[in-house]
Amino acid sequence: MAKVAKKTKARPAPKKAAAKAPKTQEQLLHFVEDLKRQWMSTIDAMVDPLMIVTKDYEIRKANLALAKAAGRDVKEVIGEKCFTIFAARKTPCPGCKMKECATKSETSNFNLESVAGDRFYEVTSQPMLDLDGQRDGVVHVYRDRTEAKRLQHHLAQQEKLASIGLLAGGVAHEINNPLGGILIFSQMLLRELDKESPHYQDVVEIEAATQRCKAIVESLLDFARSGPVRKTKIEEVSIMDAVRTAMRFGKVSVKPGVNVDIREELPAEDDGPLHVVRFDRNRLIQLFLNLIQNAIHAMPDGGTLTVRASTIMAKGQKVARYEVEDSGVGIAPEHVGKIFDPFFTTKDPGEGTGLGLALCYGIVQDLHGVLRVESTMNVGSRFFVEIPLTQAVELSKPA
Repeated sequence: MAKVAKKTKARPAPKKAAAKAPKTQEQLLHFVEDLKRQWMSTIDAMVDPLMIVTKDYEIRKANLALAKAAGRDVKEVIGEKCFTIFAARKTPCPGCKMKECATKSETSNFNLESVAGDRFYEVTSQPMLDLDGQRDGVVHVYRDRTEAKRLQHHLAQQEKLASIGLLAGGVAHEINNPLGGILIFSQMLLRELDKESPHYQDVVEIEAATQRCKAIVESLLDFARSGPVRKTKIEEVSIMDAVRTAMRFGKVSVKPGVNVDIREELPAEDDGPLHVVRFDRNRLIQLFLNLIQNAIHAMPDGGTLTVRASTIMAKGQKVARYEVEDSGVGIAPEHVGKIFDPFFTTKDPGEGTGLGLALCYGIVQDLHGVLRVESTMNVGSRFFVEIPLTQAVELSKPA
């Protein structure tokens, strides 16, 4: 009887299992929804823009970082073309390999440069499969490498300047001594020779060529930061005062008959010393003099030279920003990345050594600042000098 009783109690078990089924399904749905929320929260926490794109470049899903970069709400970007949202373009971005990546089974990587402003992106692309295992799109992750690329270029430029500077200093010192002898003897000959002598003009040419070589050697020594050419004296210097001094010297560079309108957008002199740094005053003057002379040379038929000053905030500190703008011939796009390289010049032979801007670059680096340029062919160029301040005074409006 005991065995029969046990069997009778076990019969309702299937009914109990059936009663629990809806609850299990509800838990499963809750689990799936919770998993979905976790994944979306994880994707939205990414600082890199991410999107799922169809083969027709249509955005299926996107994270908050992408929406923020586009200045749109996440819901607004769904269904839009990826190149429209990401780069404000009407056609696919140059260099995009989405179509190619969609046919592969492995992750692909490629770069997108200057498609979204001046930014440089490394893109990781992973093919997407539908429920039938067919490829119907890709996952794009965009990593902004603009700052890393800038720092890499900066380090390469510093190494280049250091190695060439060392070489230039050695060569200049070796040339300086025999050059001095040639100059002395040519000047002695000029004192002795009669001006009617057929050799007099030849010696004049020798002296002039030697003087030019001497100027080049001094530039090399200055670039190499060695030798007795420059005596460094660190003191508190007003950048504004250095700029005004450089402008007075720079006006002499204007060739007779060439009309260059020089405009100053600087605070009034009676506002007191502004933008003070601890540096060598002569090198600071040389920095702005080189930029001003370079701007004047870029306007062989005349034009407008404007020098501006302002104070900006960068990384929590005050920075003095100076702009030297000309309305000259401009810089070709393929040359913009080379103009700060030593010995690079587009001037005719005999008109420049290609050390002026390289020297400026080195001076700004010693000031822990930034030197950059914006240029448009046949419109003009604008050089920006941004220097962190050790002692900052707010600028007043230009007089």
